[in-house]
Amino acid sequence: MASQSLFSFVYIVFLSVQNLGNSDSLILKDSSEEIRGVWTWIGGSKQSNQKNVIDHNQQYPGSRNEASSWLDSNGTVWIFGGRGAESRKPLDELWSFDATRRQWHFHEFNKTLDTNEQKPPPPLGATSCSFGNKVILVSYLGAFIFRYDKNQWTALNNQTESPQPRSHAASWCDTNKGILFIFGGYSKQRLGDFWKLSLEEMKWTEIKVNTSVVPSSRSKASAWIHHWSGDLYMFGGSTNAGLSSEFWKFSLETSEWMKVSGTTGQDKCAGKYGKQGLPSSTNHPGCREGAASWIYKGHLCLFGGSGFDNFSRGIFALPDLLSDFWVYNTSVSHWVWIGGLSRGEGIPFFGEKGKQDVHAIPGPREGATSFSIGETLWLFGGSGHDVKQHDGFLNDLWMWEQITSHTPGDTIHVSFGFRVLIAIFILILALVGTIITCYSKECRFFHLKRGLRPVVKYKPVEVEMIQVAQPELHAPLEEPANRNL
Repeated sequence: MASQSLFSFVYIVFLSVQNLGNSDSLILKDSSEEIRGVWTWIGGSKQSNQKNVIDHNQQYPGSRNEASSWLDSNGTVWIFGGRGAESRKPLDELWSFDATRRQWHFHEFNKTLDTNEQKPPPPLGATSCSFGNKVILVSYLGAFIFRYDKNQWTALNNQTESPQPRSHAASWCDTNKGILFIFGGYSKQRLGDFWKLSLEEMKWTEIKVNTSVVPSSRSKASAWIHHWSGDLYMFGGSTNAGLSSEFWKFSLETSEWMKVSGTTGQDKCAGKYGKQGLPSSTNHPGCREGAASWIYKGHLCLFGGSGFDNFSRGIFALPDLLSDFWVYNTSVSHWVWIGGLSRGEGIPFFGEKGKQDVHAIPGPREGATSFSIGETLWLFGGSGHDVKQHDGFLNDLWMWEQITSHTPGDTIHVSFGFRVLIAIFILILALVGTIITCYSKECRFFHLKRGLRPVVKYKPVEVEMIQVAQPELHAPLEEPANRNL
């Protein structure tokens, strides 16, 4: 019994120390600092397939996915189109979001333009980029310009050279230089061409690369522009050979693509997560499409999508909706799994609306709207699982931000090496205490007393004395005479 108690105690202590400092808050170990972040549920419903709320007291968009979004020079977020729960057709709606006030506003188009052919059809999976007082929208029915001051659309015509209309292209919006880049997308088939648009001259130019190493045709890939280096990054997407985990970088200086990592093929699509928060050269997200993406302090962030998790192995593996959160640490050129679930088809945890919760996590989804304002990352909608594990279109709004102080419900964070030292120290104390206890009580653990002889203990036995009466003897007993004599 003593040995069993010892090992049970040691096992519990080891698990407690191993988990010391681990919480559901998201951790990224930068080259110079440790960045910890947490999700906050800001608005929307926990359940899927919600309708618009438009009244005098409140305005909030209904559930939708694959909407086009952009950020104007005033820090206002705009969302246009997408597919929602109220109609099978793409949504002909324009919304704006004030992140400071956390308020949504529905914009009605100029009714005098309702029959104007220059107004774009409701987009689905369109590309957009804002520059100055206008925004460019590239959809499957062409390119269009929206001017904020006039609240109206015009078609981008009279182009001698331009890409064919498409949806779900990888795009990079350089707001500093006023250039929009697009790669691939879908237009009756997956595309693999590469274009840029000058937002000042409104002129398209096809980009010719200097090497034969180029990404294959694809759609629904995630993309980032690294403003410090000027490089363009692209991850995953759907190719003619299936979902991909290929990670590409394009240098604007040399006009060359470089494949950083990744592969394509259903039997090679599982992710390798490693230890949460620690960069590793072997870590990488699994193949996926429709994932959300952001830039945070020069690092590339990736959330969710439809693809393969840590357990999706073999040719018969099927893609799942994901809720894992990754960062490509550009300082060390490694992927880091910083939060979320390593297994697909998970369930969200919302916490209390408007309050940070280290256990909060958005549900798995693809086709969500993602944008960043300052050093806060935002996630809206998409198609995925709600809190009841029902599939549908979502309208929940989440914010991720760095935390620098102790958050209620969090635990003390210490390094893994220090946790090991604490575990060894507690283990030694437990062993010493157990040995002393066993020796003093003559237990059999380690057989430390009296060699290997068994321990014998004595206990007094209580005996009750009873007095028995003695019979009277009148004469000595004689042997009967032998009659045969």
